[in-house]
Amino acid sequence: MIKKENILQDVLGNSYKTRDELLFHCPFCKHHKRKLSVNLDKSVFKCWVCDTKGGISYLVRRFGTINNRHDWELLNQEIDMSSVETMFAENNDEVKEVVDLPKQYLCLARRDLPHSAKEALSYLMSRGIPKSDMLYYKMGYCDTGKYRKRIIIPSFDENGDCNYFSARTYGTDWLKYKNPPSTKNIIFNDLLVDWDSPITLVEGAFDAIKIKNSIPILGSTLNENTKLFKKIAIKQPKVYLGLDKDALTKSLQMIFSMLEYGIDVYFLDTTKIDDIGSITKFEAEKLKENSQPMNTENIFNIYWSN
Repeated sequence: MIKKENILQDVLGNSYKTRDELLFHCPFCKHHKRKLSVNLDKSVFKCWVCDTKGGISYLVRRFGTINNRHDWELLNQEIDMSSVETMFAENNDEVKEVVDLPKQYLCLARRDLPHSAKEALSYLMSRGIPKSDMLYYKMGYCDTGKYRKRIIIPSFDENGDCNYFSARTYGTDWLKYKNPPSTKNIIFNDLLVDWDSPITLVEGAFDAIKIKNSIPILGSTLNENTKLFKKIAIKQPKVYLGLDKDALTKSLQMIFSMLEYGIDVYFLDTTKIDDIGSITKFEAEKLKENSQPMNTENIFNIYWSN
């Protein structure tokens, strides 16, 4: 029985296999190396040189013979790029969760702040966070209650409803962060994200403040079933990945997953810093400028060099 791989080799020439993909010479840019990555399971392709991408059936229709096209249609298993939205469709039955901010929350952008705000303001200033950022991110604090002496950074979904908040201590509490009793399967501050521009994925909310148009993943993992991954797969923005230096293996796992969906991923080298939240905005932008575009060939070089 004829296989997809046989048809593609007849159309594109010889290939070699790496992980779940086949690499061919690209018929569009004709690069001398095999830079056309084809994922048979998802039936999509992408060239890492000219950035041409789409469903495999397009390759067969454009470059194959009548017999190739006929054989391909008989297999009838095509899932092209347009089906990504179907694969990642939102569950309409899912109940939307709205999170209430702590009753003691006071926004630091207010003019009539009480004296208790001085310590919170001093802490944020020491981390290089100006008043303009406090206003933009609606940052606040609690002086009493469950979240006493904690900076509160709220998250708003695309409709402007609060769906989470980060609570970071500026006091002597041994627990650095105290999470609200709600799911982390959200897109933190989706309301503020420009999906038509490159995005940066970081671990925490304080990291996100240092890089324009960034999203905290609230940890160091991001799997394909999360709302954030699904939206990235649909919107297809360029992605910069800047997790902490101790999350290298998890970073590479995320990169593998994104490459499979044709997403352009750039790796930020954070080995020389504590975390992105500890550096200046200028230094964070320099990390982006020096980032490395990832593909199936150089990803292992990152692992072994670190």
